[in-house]
Amino acid sequence: MHREGGGRLERTGLTTSSSYVQFQSVEKQWPDGLLVLMYHSVASPSIWHSHRGLHVTPQLLARQLRELQADSSVSFTTLGEWSQSRMGGRQVAITFDDAYRNLFTNGLPVLQRTGICAITYVVASLIGQTNEWDAGSGARREPLMDRAQLMEWTYAGQEIGSHGLSHRALTSLTPEEARREIADSKKILEDLSGRPVRHFCYPYGDWNEAVRDMVQEAGYETATSTIAGINNAKTDGHVLRRLLARHERPWLAALRIPSA
Repeated sequence: MHREGGGRLERTGLTTSSSYVQFQSVEKQWPDGLLVLMYHSVASPSIWHSHRGLHVTPQLLARQLRELQADSSVSFTTLGEWSQSRMGGRQVAITFDDAYRNLFTNGLPVLQRTGICAITYVVASLIGQTNEWDAGSGARREPLMDRAQLMEWTYAGQEIGSHGLSHRALTSLTPEEARREIADSKKILEDLSGRPVRHFCYPYGDWNEAVRDMVQEAGYETATSTIAGINNAKTDGHVLRRLLARHERPWLAALRIPSA
């Protein structure tokens, strides 16, 4: 089982609370490859919020994206585009887990102003509800995008992917339950959007080889994990590495890790 959660990143020994450094000071350490940034909530949480590290303000989101845009050697891409081409060069893809409503209200305007296409991974059975998977952790209930907002998100040129049916750790389920989480969520989202849903995100970063194979067999083109690092032409497209974007600039932690 590969389960990456909390603040420490599996296989690296690094924590996600890396220094907030200028991108220009480390760009030479990132000569090539796809950096996938992982965001969650776009809001300003209180200092007592138990999951404060999973929030970025709209202002910080805009600053991080514009910092990358300012470098002519960096290009933004989508997971589908990169998966098809596996082109070299510094490339960045933007992902948002859970499809929080504040992504629609606070994050979409930033994406539209910067002209960047992102993907949000939707928990298919909880559309328009709340983050029920966090109930046991004491985290606050946060509203999720409803059907109309998800449709408007896609009409605005953004993408949706699957985060399973119920945000359960897939390796803890029976094979039949895991297949339902993977395949049924795809159908629900495709029926909602009228478009193919080609990308999956492992809830909690929890996967193993059997789960990865189920995702591939269900017809997903890519799947993202929470393993930290840069992706290159040899990376397994169904275990893409990502870096959690927090209040700090995230580049340094990613660039310390060899691509794979």
